[in-house]
Amino acid sequence: MRVAASIALLAAAACAHAQELSLDAGLTRSRVPEDTSFGLGLNYTHPLASHLAASIGYRNEGHIPNHHRDGMAAQLWLLGSAFSPELTFGVGAGPYHYFDTTVAEGRSTLEFNDAHGWGYMYSGTATWRPPNSKWFYELRLEHIETSRNIDTTLLLAGIGYRLDQDSSFRAHSSGHAFAAERNDEVFVGGGQTIVNSFESQSAGAASAAWRHAFGPVLRGSVGWLHEGDARLIRRDGVTTLAWAEPSFGDDRFTLGFGAGGYFSVDRYRPGSKDVLGLVSTTASVRMSDHWVARFMWHRVASRHDRDSDILLLGLGGQF
Repeated sequence: MRVAASIALLAAAACAHAQELSLDAGLTRSRVPEDTSFGLGLNYTHPLASHLAASIGYRNEGHIPNHHRDGMAAQLWLLGSAFSPELTFGVGAGPYHYFDTTVAEGRSTLEFNDAHGWGYMYSGTATWRPPNSKWFYELRLEHIETSRNIDTTLLLAGIGYRLDQDSSFRAHSSGHAFAAERNDEVFVGGGQTIVNSFESQSAGAASAAWRHAFGPVLRGSVGWLHEGDARLIRRDGVTTLAWAEPSFGDDRFTLGFGAGGYFSVDRYRPGSKDVLGLVSTTASVRMSDHWVARFMWHRVASRHDRDSDILLLGLGGQF
């Protein structure tokens, strides 16, 4: 499964040091249909060797006519310097999983489809890293190619920051195993559900989850998710996810990516009991020895044009 491969790629990158997080903005261009829109990108990268890196990134490709598309990409990179040690260039490629809200043709009850699929993303970057600074600046040119959806080209510019992974997961005396100071967390949060339609119907959302750390990066969670009444959906259910979530800054904050299943019931579809896909990101900030503030973003992938985004903010108690 390509989502599982993406988690493995992120976990492998996170086991090393000096990860990089960058945020980009720019333009998206499509030829068929011919149009230009905005583009946004979030990237999590780490060099695996002197000229090799791995990354996971999120892309929002804007609003091309009849297409509101975004997705996740996992890429491998070849890197090199030219002209100056501070100026590096890279070429990368990897799978891209997209979520696209499109016009539904020949249907009277719905005006949109939620299309899912796989493609490939090919990228080139130029990055300037000023001496003695953790900040850097980058320019990206990317092409996304699919077999059943539109192809796009993105030109993005952005800023990034180097993150040094901390030692919050200490080695045992043997030097081969790891032990966390706090293995378990109970999270409770609230926020908003947004349906992936052209009208973006919304409702209040809530969640509770138990999270367990299996090592310095890999974690798992089991929880309950309530999406509220967003007119097109009224779902509740149980979530199970696997996470890659390293910590930074002496355990002051974490960043993570997860994927799993959502065992849901929708009151607007009597008798429905669905197993839906779930792709998630999270970030936490430590408030005290046993409490963290946590942000969560779940993307629900349905099979009947009822995708949704759930944005949550809450507290986690760790023990």
